[in-house]
Amino acid sequence: MRTRTMIAAAVLAAACALTACTGGSSGSRHKLYDSIDALAADSSAIVLGEVARQRIEGDSTVSSVVVESAPTNPQLGAEVAGGASAIEPGDVVEVRQMTAPYLVSGGQYALFLTPTMLEGAAASQYYVTGAVAGIYAREGDSLHRVALDSGDDLPETIQLAD
Repeated sequence: MRTRTMIAAAVLAAACALTACTGGSSGSRHKLYDSIDALAADSSAIVLGEVARQRIEGDSTVSSVVVESAPTNPQLGAEVAGGASAIEPGDVVEVRQMTAPYLVSGGQYALFLTPTMLEGAAASQYYVTGAVAGIYAREGDSLHRVALDSGDDLPETIQLAD
């Protein structure tokens, strides 16, 4: 029995290594999104804002985003421990990206965010939900997905409500 357990553990570890199945700060994708509601359910916040500045921390780019508004969705935070975050206009949120940064300083975005769950100062930062799935660039009254090749089945464009 012990041998079977050890073999099963070794197979699971190998499978995780082959599929980038790591935890916490890895930024790996284990879920693809097929709707804005599903993206919102895995997010603790949705913000519209502008990237004020960026800095490098280890293997991550951290963007400071000044929040213009924090739209809601009936599903917001439904699948996140702790539920929705209390973010208000004027707040500055720090967004950590481990992929090539899709956010640029001065750019305006709608971002679906989830807590990093990291230790120390990074504990108050956020990841973009779905690595790049939750990034929409703002152009006037429209939001456009920045990563159309992410594998997600999300709308390419969202119109902002009046």
